[in-house]
Amino acid sequence: MSGRAIIDAIPAPPQPRRVAPLTGDLRVTFWIGFAAILLFFGLGGGWSAMAPLSGAAIAPGVVSPEGSRQTVQHLEGGIIREIRVREGDEVDAGDTLVVLEDVAARAEAGALMSRLRTLAAREQRLEAERSGAKGVTFTHFSLQTTEDKEVQAVLSQQRDQFETRAANDESRKSILKQRSAQLEQQIAGARRQLAGTRRQAELIREEIKVAKYLVQRGYERKPRLLALQRAEAELVGTEGELVASIARSKEAIAETELEILSIRTERAEEVASELADARAQRIEVEKQIRESLDRLRRTEIPAPVGGTVIDLRYKTTGGVIGPGEAVLDIVPAEDKLVIDARVSPDDIDDVRIGLESYVVFPSYPQRHILRIDGAVTHVSADALEDERSGDPYYLAKVEVFREKLETVAPQIRLTPGLPAEVFITTEERTVLEYLLQPLRQTLERSLREP
Repeated sequence: MSGRAIIDAIPAPPQPRRVAPLTGDLRVTFWIGFAAILLFFGLGGGWSAMAPLSGAAIAPGVVSPEGSRQTVQHLEGGIIREIRVREGDEVDAGDTLVVLEDVAARAEAGALMSRLRTLAAREQRLEAERSGAKGVTFTHFSLQTTEDKEVQAVLSQQRDQFETRAANDESRKSILKQRSAQLEQQIAGARRQLAGTRRQAELIREEIKVAKYLVQRGYERKPRLLALQRAEAELVGTEGELVASIARSKEAIAETELEILSIRTERAEEVASELADARAQRIEVEKQIRESLDRLRRTEIPAPVGGTVIDLRYKTTGGVIGPGEAVLDIVPAEDKLVIDARVSPDDIDDVRIGLESYVVFPSYPQRHILRIDGAVTHVSADALEDERSGDPYYLAKVEVFREKLETVAPQIRLTPGLPAEVFITTEERTVLEYLLQPLRQTLERSLREP
């Protein structure tokens, strides 16, 4: 077979059909679809370029008190007798937290009170002596429990001492007064003798005049005249002795009166000195009693503020608290409780003070997630480092709005250490910005590469 024949024997390939021109209905459908696509991408692009979306920086955190914890300490320390609270208990201001043994404090206070009663009774007895009262009135507060045998003994002792000292003074003064009376009697007798002696002297002088006259006339002997003159001289001497005796008696009376006065003066000075000493000691003992009672009151350790007990350092009775040692901490109920959130360094550029946020507490599972509104109140200036992992983070403090918490989730108790998850609302951006951000960052890095 020739070549031409072979070529003719090969079947010819099928010829493509010619497409018929579009009809009017198909052309309308095409343009409608094309317009729909343009409208979809146009509206979607416009929405993505203009519709704002809220961003959020998610940070784990824990509840921590914003203010300082109230650390409860004890000045003197002691042995624990009773622990009345446990970790996490809610307490009011003034509630007793821990009770210490008070045997030594009570013994000290009792000894000081006994001494105070003695000093107070002595002071009031001395005041009665100073004022010259007939008896002692005990008005000090420590002496009012008259049914107490110790008080009765103290009062009886001071009354006896008051009466004994008064009796001794009266006895001494009575003796001196008797002596003075005797001297007065002696003076009275001497004055009577003096009057008689002077009368005798006058009579003898009359006799001497007569005797002189008779002697001059020779009717009387001279010895008679001399005898009368001797008698006159004796009477003059007796008169002088009596006058001197009266003077001595008067002087003795004056001395006796001075002794009586000195008894009063010495007693007044003695009482004044003893009173000042007793008063000073009483004031000092009252001060010591106040300190002792304060120590006794401190055997019951009260809550300085109302709040939550945390970090209880002693768990059993019989433990020894050293002087000034901390017993427990209280988170004040009125203090703000904030969330210490750890913000990733990748998000820190978008976080600042004042941003709104909401907090979720995973420890309180609910059918619906409870979001508690809050706000950022602090952002650390430098990055911190986790002690365990070494990962860097920034500390942000987010305050929870209490009124919102009490309304939305009253069952949630914000106690220190409670885990939380914080969503910090960042700056609004459009969908297009979110989509283009990775591309923009890639371009920025590539343009900065050398």
